[in-house]
Amino acid sequence: MFKNIFSKFIILLCFTLVILFSFSNSGHVSLGIWPLNDRVEVPIYFLVIFSFTIGFFIGVLYRLFKR
Repeated sequence: MFKNIFSKFIILLCFTLVILFSFSNSGHVSLGIWPLNDRVEVPIYFLVIFSFTIGFFIGVLYRLFKR
């Protein structure tokens, strides 16, 4: 019972931190690949959250195939 409430509290805290991070970092970053001249502008928060999400899924796949 306590573990379930505690885990929901931690998830809610993480979502709150992500939302606050998104509001405080609303600037844009220009991304490009060297041989190409095209550039894409994305918000900083999107880049960071996307990077963490990709890292999380790579970690999950690594643990899954390590077994």
